[in-house]
Amino acid sequence: MEFVNYSAKIIDQYHENAAIYRSMVHDINDIFSRIIKKNQFRISNYAVRIKTEDSLKRKIEFKNKYHDINDITDVVAARVILLFEDDIDRFYEAIKENFEIVEYCDRRKKNQEDRIDYGYNSLHLLVKFTDERCRMIEYSDYKNLVFEVQIRTTLQHSWAEIEHGLGYKSQYEIPRNIRRRLTRLAATLELCDEEFVSISNAVDAYNEGLVHEEKVLKTDINKNSLIHYVTDTPVLKDLLEHAKEDYGVKLDVDDNLITQTKLIHRMHYMGYTYINELDEFVHKNIHSIQWIFHQHLSTFHEGDSFNPLYLLVWISMIMLVEQGINDPEEIFNREVVDKVRDLATKVINEQESGGE
Repeated sequence: MEFVNYSAKIIDQYHENAAIYRSMVHDINDIFSRIIKKNQFRISNYAVRIKTEDSLKRKIEFKNKYHDINDITDVVAARVILLFEDDIDRFYEAIKENFEIVEYCDRRKKNQEDRIDYGYNSLHLLVKFTDERCRMIEYSDYKNLVFEVQIRTTLQHSWAEIEHGLGYKSQYEIPRNIRRRLTRLAATLELCDEEFVSISNAVDAYNEGLVHEEKVLKTDINKNSLIHYVTDTPVLKDLLEHAKEDYGVKLDVDDNLITQTKLIHRMHYMGYTYINELDEFVHKNIHSIQWIFHQHLSTFHEGDSFNPLYLLVWISMIMLVEQGINDPEEIFNREVVDKVRDLATKVINEQESGGE
């Protein structure tokens, strides 16, 4: 049989289709972004890429079975890296709702009992735009163009990267004693993935349980309980309602503030470890908190965004003033600390003189 080299033909097709591939990557990115946002998938990373010409040449020469560019299904490919294993099948269902599945290959080890336990892989799909979508002018060039989708967790991806770095393509290439160690490690990662799912579910259940004030008050001071305390407890919730009514601000909770100001550490340092202890302090010092709150919001304009968690920062500064100690975290510069300290001291002094 005469050997025919299709490499040049396929590379020419690759260049002819370059604009279509670039447009396709853009549209896949757009659809995937909407899928992620709508379904609130917890994503570590995702990317859509076009295979490079060098990589394409190596594939053609190595496998020697391709006659046409459309025979190669990963010229355009997407990789989605999720945080939790139970989201993989959910993401697959979302893909199936928006695209046509050409091929489904579940390479996750736990679903392949008949193979030697090596490797920790992902869900691989071959996908194309549906006929219905391709009837729309903006997608018409993609008819019958197949692309690859890999869906895996962060741990599965880490394993794949390390596996690739070891240089072995098959379990048969690996010395037996090393293969046993890799098998044990793969099983451990599988258990870790399952435990992360369990922890995620426990966090969700914990947050759902913080809907009642009584439950929040009995909870230790942590990131979730602080957010619920500020937004759901009447004493501070009323302040926030006044902020919207009196100053016209928009409330925009950004929990990064808790981390950036090391707020939990600061409160623990001052002896406050439970929400009920914090609540007792807030009720005792509510006038100081209100005064600083209104002083700060008087600088805002209608429509400005205000992060309600700043209430907690001011409360922590009043705690520092009351205890007569310096900020253990030194998060704020001296000017900010002195300003808040002066405000808090002024209110405390006014309360004391008024009480006399």
